Amino acid sequence: MKKNLKSFLILLLFGLFIYSRADATGFGFYLGLSTPNDQINNVYNSSKLDNGVYDMFRQGTKLGYHIGAKLRVGMSDNLYFVGGIAYHKFPQTTIDVKDPTRNDTVIATLQTSQNVIPITAGVNFFLIKQFIGLYAVGELSYNYVSSSVDYNQGSIPLSISKSPTDSRIGFGLGAGADFDIKLITLNLEIKYNYINLIGQKPGEESKAFVSVSLGAIF
Repeated sequence: MKKNLKSFLILLLFGLFIYSRADATGFGFYLGLSTPNDQINNVYNSSKLDNGVYDMFRQGTKLGYHIGAKLRVGMSDNLYFVGGIAYHKFPQTTIDVKDPTRNDTVIATLQTSQNVIPITAGVNFFLIKQFIGLYAVGELSYNYVSSSVDYNQGSIPLSISKSPTDSRIGFGLGAGADFDIKLITLNLEIKYNYINLIGQKPGEESKAFVSVSLGAIF
């Protein structure tokens, strides 16, 4: 994985090289919801929208949230290099471990939480760039994944790590909108994040989530 990290550092250095020669640059902060792939319908559905955006946001933060920063560097009128880092938090969930021979018998209860820190490098391609700018997002990500596990072992002890960490290569695809209000640019971005495309261990499940971000670019 050290080679993968070196590749990302090269991409970021390339971005900084462009930065030194670019006329259009911006630095931004953002925050929002991070929703696991299998929970999307539980957050973004008509009943949640009927109750208002605040209720949807409140329910969504129970499943995941994030904060981050990014650098946007102009490469042409419609194409921008974007590099960034973020912190995604997926709060505690409870998992019952059952006896495989007797599926109705719980042998241990796990309480887990997970953090994902992606370092990203990619592009924003603007389809429209006026007062409102609409763009497509494509990026690669180096993801540092850490977890915490607490458990009540019940009658059978489990041999598991209580603070496992991993690193994986993934990607992000999505779309965004800029709202230019002169002093700053307000930003809305929706992105599908697949965090373990490269580096999966045998038997490891695919991990993906959707992020919805609100931010400001200066």
